[in-house]
Amino acid sequence: MFPAECRPTRRNFLMAGAAFAATLPAAPLLASPAAPDDSEGSNVIGPRKGYSPQIGTLISQMMWMRGVVLDSVKGMGQKELDFLLDDKANTIGALLLHLAATDRIYQILTFENNPMKDEKDAPADFKQKFAVAMASQHANPSRARTSTST
Repeated sequence: MFPAECRPTRRNFLMAGAAFAATLPAAPLLASPAAPDDSEGSNVIGPRKGYSPQIGTLISQMMWMRGVVLDSVKGMGQKELDFLLDDKANTIGALLLHLAATDRIYQILTFENNPMKDEKDAPADFKQKFAVAMASQHANPSRARTSTST
């Protein structure tokens, strides 16, 4: 469907699993059985008034995540967003572009009813806007891994 580097790998799986396991003990603190009032803010995860319980919980999670991401990069300049720790890392800017591309793919699959079995099935605006996020790492020589690395 997409380039190999976008597919799950053992490294991605382990990193995601570790992050999930680290946040698991806090899950009971975040969940709220009653529908929170909007005045409680976006730090309360749970059903929202005006939505079914599941949709309301999803909306509250998405609102919380949006706030976390925006607060994390607030005030960063291009130098910080483009910082590359090592040749196997991603920049913060690249990770933000991947998040935006993933969100757009979800919109295309869900709301535009486009199964996108391959990149060629993507709308032109997606290809134009997110080509870099979905490109093969070998298209960018500075990111390509050498045959001696593991």
